[in-house]
Amino acid sequence: MAKYIMTDPNFSEGTDQETIDAIVACFRDKPGIKLLTAEPDPDFGRLPIELLGTMDALKPALLEACKVAYEKIDMNKYTGRHPQIGAVDTIECYTVGDTTVDEVKEFCEDLGKTIWEQFEVPVYFTGQNARKPENEGLTFIRKGNYKGAKEDVPNDPNRKPDYGPQKLHPTAGATIVGCVTEHDGYFNVLLDTEDLEIARKLASYVRGRTGGFKNIQGAVGLPQTHRRTGKRCVMVSCEITNPNETPLHRVFNLLRDEAARYGVNVLCSEICGTVSAELLVKTAEWYLKLESINGPWDYDKQIIENHLLELALSED
Repeated sequence: MAKYIMTDPNFSEGTDQETIDAIVACFRDKPGIKLLTAEPDPDFGRLPIELLGTMDALKPALLEACKVAYEKIDMNKYTGRHPQIGAVDTIECYTVGDTTVDEVKEFCEDLGKTIWEQFEVPVYFTGQNARKPENEGLTFIRKGNYKGAKEDVPNDPNRKPDYGPQKLHPTAGATIVGCVTEHDGYFNVLLDTEDLEIARKLASYVRGRTGGFKNIQGAVGLPQTHRRTGKRCVMVSCEITNPNETPLHRVFNLLRDEAARYGVNVLCSEICGTVSAELLVKTAEWYLKLESINGPWDYDKQIIENHLLELALSED
């Protein structure tokens, strides 16, 4: 039986449509691969892609996309705002169904080794594949971003890539690969003001290292445009490493209430990419104060799609 995984490769390009199309084409209409999302962000200078597929189908497609990105993206010309260290910045992989963590770790090991051997782009392993604790997250690896790391890595033995010499590729930087047990949630809250200082203050309230939620490693305040109305505004952008432990409604409520202290309303919130259905149901459960007739609300038993999925799996 085929083994499925989910992966969300992130490429450091958000504006060049020819490059974006060429990268996305590596995954479109490929047997064994479902292209879930591909959402370029010109402000962040980022192309995040979400994929579901078999390991056998995903590996050659990922390598094809790496080849395109390494050839077309010059990190010396990068102007986006998102943290980054390479043209193919991250390839994080997640378990799906009965695929085990060990199987995904092995896939990542093989993929990282092949990236170095084929393209001579240094590779760092993260998550479950990390060689040391500080590399289990992305912050230490990407410290200084590409331009800072290009200067620092050759002088700091602690920052040597896991594959490759103690330096970055001159145009492609480095690529971070790893098995991650929890699929990150990317959650933005847009505020009805152009005061960037308010967004930055609110970001510090939810960011873990500045007193907020432990599972929010990254939170930043940024200028933004409300896409539906074209209105200039600001947003608080959050990366939630385990959204089942730190649910969206809890983050939203804190940001809404803190914004109200400054007389600012929330315009909307955004979910970037995919999240589990359970995460949204938990939000509905909180706001609706859900209970069942005979006891607590039960997500597993009271969602029809869960029963349909169980039947489908039992018939495989």
